[in-house]
Amino acid sequence: MWSRSITNIRMPVWLKWEDRRLRAVLLSFVVLLVLDLILYNTLIAPFATQFSAGEARYRMLRKRHAEAVLFNTQKNAFSGFIAGMPAQKDMPLLVKSLMQTARQLNLSVSSVKYDIPQTSGEFTMLSFSFPAEGQYNNIKRFIYDVETSDRLVGIQELKMDSDKGPVKMEMKLLTYIKGQ
Repeated sequence: MWSRSITNIRMPVWLKWEDRRLRAVLLSFVVLLVLDLILYNTLIAPFATQFSAGEARYRMLRKRHAEAVLFNTQKNAFSGFIAGMPAQKDMPLLVKSLMQTARQLNLSVSSVKYDIPQTSGEFTMLSFSFPAEGQYNNIKRFIYDVETSDRLVGIQELKMDSDKGPVKMEMKLLTYIKGQ
């Protein structure tokens, strides 16, 4: 039953295989498709793999360049860090500078105590106490100035106390000094 119905179907004139134009179009399409596949496999596919390998190499070189630039900036910063590090003889100047900053903020500073340890290496850690007294906002500003200054001083410990009046602060500061 199917065979009769399929054979009885009439094709339009332009779809008949005997039509020269249809054969020419189909043959042109097949030839262009084969040429496209040949060109893709011989030219484009190898270049795509080379391109992806080149991209990977480019990313690696960019990463190495970024690491080299970071190293140079860190090297310069570290050399500046070492150059800015106080020596044992500079400790009185550092303490004097901190006291001047505190006095500019209307803080009264009692005696600062520090002992310079015997240095056995190139650098030595030195901690010292810095007691001050004054208004809370001035003490807060002094703490901010110590934290953000260019001096190589860090806050190791901070204690504050107040008895209806000025705030008393005991700050333990930390720095590194160069050996002699």
